[in-house]
Amino acid sequence: MTGILLGSIAAFCLALAYVFSSQAVRRHRDIGPIGLLCRAHLIMGALSLIGLCFTWSPLVLSHFAAIAWPLVGGVFFYLWGQTCLFLAQRKVDSSRVVPLLGLKLIVLAVINLLILKNASYGFWQWLGIFLTLASTALLNNAGRRIGIDSFAWVVLTCIGYASSDTCITELVHRLQGIGVTGLAPSSLLGAFLSYALCGALSLAVLPWLPRQSRQVWRTVTPFAFFWLLAMLFLFACFSSIGTVNGNIIQSTRGLFAILIGAFLAKAGFTELEEKVSRAVFFRRLLAAFMMIAAIVSFNS
Repeated sequence: MTGILLGSIAAFCLALAYVFSSQAVRRHRDIGPIGLLCRAHLIMGALSLIGLCFTWSPLVLSHFAAIAWPLVGGVFFYLWGQTCLFLAQRKVDSSRVVPLLGLKLIVLAVINLLILKNASYGFWQWLGIFLTLASTALLNNAGRRIGIDSFAWVVLTCIGYASSDTCITELVHRLQGIGVTGLAPSSLLGAFLSYALCGALSLAVLPWLPRQSRQVWRTVTPFAFFWLLAMLFLFACFSSIGTVNGNIIQSTRGLFAILIGAFLAKAGFTELEEKVSRAVFFRRLLAAFMMIAAIVSFNS
């Protein structure tokens, strides 16, 4: 029960983070995703340095060569995914983008089957892939059609996220291999190392970007806070009920995003979420449940 609660909180925080990232992208279109991401990850990097004070292990430095490539690869693909996400959110509401991130399942399947060649899929896995595609088609017809360019950014986001997940999984395994014991300590250490590196990269890039007002920093802060908070709850969930069940619980972020989007539209925040009919709302809910079912089926 504790693991389910932790995973649900992580999913809710992720949904909120996506809402705040959409707000930042649409309020500061002139800055672009790189400028917004740099500022957000400076905040996350600073918070991660605090986290490293509690999770640090000297083994990181003595065995850095063993963990370097999955650490750098995870950060590279994560930033790729986040940049593409911000580009998608310029035109598509979070209540539609977030459920579509379930397409990451198909990308992971392709990586495992064709690149890593370390998996074979049966009926339930192929059913999960079919449900993912069906959910995507349903979401595309739940409101204004998603443009080809925006959908392409979503797919590129999923490629970045899936590749990052693969690297992070390897990073955690290697941290455990060098002597960092336990899923929770190794996962948290891997997360804090990754976001600290993101912060360091952002610090290097920031002087080359135009200076911005404090309002920009205030706009990206909620995204940074809720994203990092979601990661902490997610890793706590993984340590409680495992990564497979944790990812299933995490998939409810799409459901939360749709409910939050409906609340924002009703409250008048139409710059973030368009008002839709009840039929379209329930169609989006059905698509979100189908995506959850797809992930459950794929992990059966």
